Amino acid sequence: MPRLPESALRLYLVFGPQDLAAEQSALDLLEQAIAGGVTCVQWRDKSEIADAPLPVRLAAVQPLHRRAKALKVPFLINDDVELALALDADGVHLGQDDMDPAKARQRLGAGAIIGWSVGTAQERARLDKLLISDSEVVDYIGVGPAFPTGTKADAGAALGAAGIATIIDGVSLPTVAIGGINKNNCALLKTTKIVGIAVVSAITGQTDPKHAARQLLNAMN
Repeated sequence: MPRLPESALRLYLVFGPQDLAAEQSALDLLEQAIAGGVTCVQWRDKSEIADAPLPVRLAAVQPLHRRAKALKVPFLINDDVELALALDADGVHLGQDDMDPAKARQRLGAGAIIGWSVGTAQERARLDKLLISDSEVVDYIGVGPAFPTGTKADAGAALGAAGIATIIDGVSLPTVAIGGINKNNCALLKTTKIVGIAVVSAITGQTDPKHAARQLLNAMN
């Protein structure tokens, strides 16, 4: 039984305080997005709260975790393994410069979901090496940027569908595409073997997040 079924990666929302519109609460955004069809949520805090003591970080995210849990949607933390552990979150998503997935697995235990970002041939080689040593360390990978994106300054050059297909060729893990994906271009990724898409501004930057999520799902289908 996988820790995270592929269906949970169909529409993956990544957001934090820095992505919220004026007068918008994180809890309201989360509830609207899930009502629209979001299947997984990742809290990615790049605000000043991210550098605050653990109790402050924990207080900021606890209401979101409780609500996601009540709605039966996996809730992951970006990078901050200690926060994920204290929160008892479903897991973490790690970048190439974050804690090594094997160490994160040791910290979080066998039941935690661990995702890992892979965006180059070198990073794919690192993934292959990791999976040879322990095929159970990582549950899914995020590959990107699929298209040009403004939400992550160090994302690198856009891969496009062909680039993503090349990087994930032969990978046994479920793959989510991320980076610059919206309702107008997500269908271009159907030629790849991804199981879902991860988005930020395609939902957070919209006046009606619930409707935006539904539009993304419709475009993918």
